Amino acid sequence: MTRHEYTLVDVFTDRRFGGNQLAVFRDGRGIPDAMMQSIAKELQIAETAFVLPKETDGDHRVRIFTPGKELPFAGHPTVGTAWVLGGGRDSSLRLELGIGTIVVTVRGGFVEMEQPLPTFGPEVEDLGAVADSLSLADEDIVAASPVQQVSSGVPFTFVRLRDLDAVGRARVTASVVKTAVYVFTTETVEPSSDVHARMFAGDALGIDEDPATGSAQGPLAAYCVKYGILSTRAEVRMRTEQGFEIGRRSMLDTRLSMRGSEITAVHTGGHVVDVGGGWMDL
Repeated sequence: MTRHEYTLVDVFTDRRFGGNQLAVFRDGRGIPDAMMQSIAKELQIAETAFVLPKETDGDHRVRIFTPGKELPFAGHPTVGTAWVLGGGRDSSLRLELGIGTIVVTVRGGFVEMEQPLPTFGPEVEDLGAVADSLSLADEDIVAASPVQQVSSGVPFTFVRLRDLDAVGRARVTASVVKTAVYVFTTETVEPSSDVHARMFAGDALGIDEDPATGSAQGPLAAYCVKYGILSTRAEVRMRTEQGFEIGRRSMLDTRLSMRGSEITAVHTGGHVVDVGGGWMDL
């Protein structure tokens, strides 16, 4: 039996018990795949990360598990793992993930990761079916902004809602899409925010609602630029507030580098708070 220690952090928050929880096993060597999945299910938090020796061009390889499945990429585990590995000090790390190698920097307590350039997928034209699946009325959806899938490694279907009340009432009863559903509105709780959002992951991930979804931010910012929700400039900045409805206040900052209407780089970041840790005897 071998003891494997883990660190627990809250990501995309500046205060303990906010943001999105993450467990980081700094040494995942010798833990079989099935055991990694069992550990994530045992911990029952959004994601658990296992750090392994590098295989290609990174400093470390990282595998990410929800209670229900392994993910090729997720935002808060990427940000949180870099924070843990660097001990919270200023640093730059190259993390090998399922979608490739991602650069993550820590500067002055703020952690920022690169993201792959967003790609746009299919639109969902039946807004009535989407509204029904979210337990909402048709008029709660902003029809001028299409319901559309966008991905930076992990696909999300974005649904723009008219106000905070609609976002608060949203409940997923039956999915009409094959991806996680990310609902948002430009009405916000905090004046520094640009959008207020919720993410419904579905049964496959083993979690009902995600408190903070870093991997959705590049796609969301790209969506907002494409459909005129954010103005196009050389650098587009967006702040997303998420997790408020489930008591996990989260703040995510995204910046897009632009060449005209073309996105040339995506960065998403936030703060990380150390919470505690533990071990498992395997």
